[in-house]
This record gives sequence, structure tokens and C-alpha cells, in this order.
Amino acid sequence: MDVDDGDAGLELVHLLRRITGRLDLMAAEFAAANGLHPTDLRALMHLLDARREEVPATPGWLSGKLALNSASVTALVDRLVRAGYVRRTRDNRDRRRVLLSVQDDAIRLGWSFYGGLITDMVDAMREFDGAELALARRFLDRIHDVVRADKPTNPTVRLVPLDEATTERLLSVAVHEARPIDVMPVPDSTSTWTPATENAFREFHRAHFHGANGTVMYAVEAEGSLTGMIRMARLSQDEAETGMWLGRSARGKGIGTAALRALVTEAAAAGVRTIVADTSTGNAAALGALRTCGATLTHRGDDVRAELPIG
Repeated sequence: MDVDDGDAGLELVHLLRRITGRLDLMAAEFAAANGLHPTDLRALMHLLDARREEVPATPGWLSGKLALNSASVTALVDRLVRAGYVRRTRDNRDRRRVLLSVQDDAIRLGWSFYGGLITDMVDAMREFDGAELALARRFLDRIHDVVRADKPTNPTVRLVPLDEATTERLLSVAVHEARPIDVMPVPDSTSTWTPATENAFREFHRAHFHGANGTVMYAVEAEGSLTGMIRMARLSQDEAETGMWLGRSARGKGIGTAALRALVTEAAAAGVRTIVADTSTGNAAALGALRTCGATLTHRGDDVRAELPIG
């Protein structure tokens, strides 16, 4: 669609471009002052984000974030390791996998660059009330969905009905890449995996094998690997409710959207006419997948109700 000079959003686009340009310049100046290449600083920022969000950071993950080939990422990580900013370790659960973790010097470096800026930005946001900030969050989430580097492609996704063997494989994904509260009903205080929570995971999913209790659960398989789970819970003859979780490393790749489309196909074959889902304004990934698949979104404060017609 063409954009003309009278488009109401064009001025905001130019403003965002000026802000990002200024931030890029500040980052380049800071990197040079600390003997770093701008790409090294971007890598550290991604790794610091991964630490804060509890995302397992691997060289392959970092390659995707920076759009670099494996050889370039290896050289970059070597530089950061020599500088004392990053450490390589082996994953205790999968010794073949290398994990990257930031060291204290990297945390101090990041804070010396962003600390004052973050403080000033938070102070500026205090001029706005909760509703205004929520609207700003929705706007920025939508813009981020348009420009992010790992913009979804069209992954090949298959839905695999759960059985004992598939549930064990799915449990491994959950333990590595999610919290108990992300994948099943648990008390709010349950944030770590223990033998008890692993057994609770098994029992919760066994209760829905073969569509028991009106709910069919599928493991989401993308490019041959399990990445999460999506469910279809029958509410009536014509309506079903869905929900989904994906491991951290599978997010932002279009897998959720592809899984939802695959579920729509399953639902249509079962005679379902409408799929509904409940999420929140802060769940940009879920909102993006639902919107892409044609759902109507109804906002009630921080809660969002989605209705996706079939056929």
C-alpha cells in the first residue's frame, strides 16, 4: 500500500528513525571508547537480554540475532571471551550444546552505557498514566513485530498427538526452555523444575491423551524438533478454546503462527466453527499469531479475548 505525505503515521515513522539513529550513534561512540566493535556491543546487549529473560544463549542463537554466519560469530565470541565479557560452558543436560553467559564485567559495561539512559527514560515515562503507557506498549510491540531481525519465515510445522514417548520428549523441552508456570497449571510460587513438578507435568498431559476430558494436546514439531505444545479444548459442538507454549529458543520464528494454522485445520476437520483464546496485552507473540491468522481481538484492560472463525 502506498504512503503519502498526509499519512498520520508518517511523522511517527520519521521520529522513530531519528531516535534509533541517535541511539546507534551513541552505541558506536561508546563501543569505540571501550575498544569494541559496534557488533561486539550489540552481541553483549543480546546476551544481557538473554540473561535477564532466562533464555539459553548459544552461538547459533546469537548468530540469528546478529544475522552473522557461524564463523563470524565464533570470532566475535572469541574476542568477547578474551576480553573477559563472556564465558563458554557446556549445557549440563546436553553436553553437545555450548552456552554463552555474560560475566560481571559485561554487566558493569552494559550498565555504564544504558544505566543513565534507562533512568532518564523511566523518569520521562512518569509523566504518563497507566492507560497511556499501555497504549504506548501496544504501539511499540506492533512496530517491533514489523522490523525485528528474526522476522518469522514459513517454518514447516507438524502437530503430534501426545502419548507417553512424546510427552517425555516434550518434558525435556519444557525443563530446558520454560518454567513450570508457563506450561501447566501450578501455584504461582512454582518457578523451578523439581522431580515433583516433572511428575506433575506427566500427569497433567496424560489426563488428556486421546482427547480425554474434551481436550486434545499436540506437541508442536518444527523442522523435525519438538518446540512446545498447543491444545484444542472443546467448549461446545461449534466452539473450541486454544492455548499454546513454546520453548524460548523457538520464539520469534513464526512457529506459533504456523502451529495455530495447523490447529485450525484440525479443528475444521472436527467440525469446529470458532476457536477462542484468552491472552494479555503484554503477550505480543500470541497477539501477532492470532492477528495474522485472522482473529478478532477484543481488549478489556490488560486482558484480550480472541475469536477466530473457521471456514
